Amino acid sequence: MANKKFTQEEMNHLRASPYVLDVSPSIVHFSANFKELFWNSIQEEKEPRDIVIELGIDPDILGECRVTGLKGMIRNEVRAGKGFRDLKTYGSYVKDCTNPEAKVKYLEQQLAYKDQEIEFLKKIVSLGREDSES
Repeated sequence: MANKKFTQEEMNHLRASPYVLDVSPSIVHFSANFKELFWNSIQEEKEPRDIVIELGIDPDILGECRVTGLKGMIRNEVRAGKGFRDLKTYGSYVKDCTNPEAKVKYLEQQLAYKDQEIEFLKKIVSLGREDSES
């Protein structure tokens, strides 16, 4: 997970991209089309930062950790052999997991994501309390 949190302005900028399906302060969900284009460019030996720029996304907003991590994340999807996944197809991926280790890994990822969401919601609630006390 990248440490850099997005500002509201950065999230709005990312949402304007046709390749970004959703964004939260800590996570960007790219479309399957983005992943396919990214992977094809990697095959042409282009650098991840250059690819992101070509696809119209500001790599400085994503941060170096996310940009370099894209290559590994997308490579893992290629190795899985189930095609590129996005928010619309991710649920069907777990149904295809016949391997118990793969299912456990998926569920661990989901749990970690839910924990992040809970922490984010706690921060929002605490900010609301601070505003009402002022």
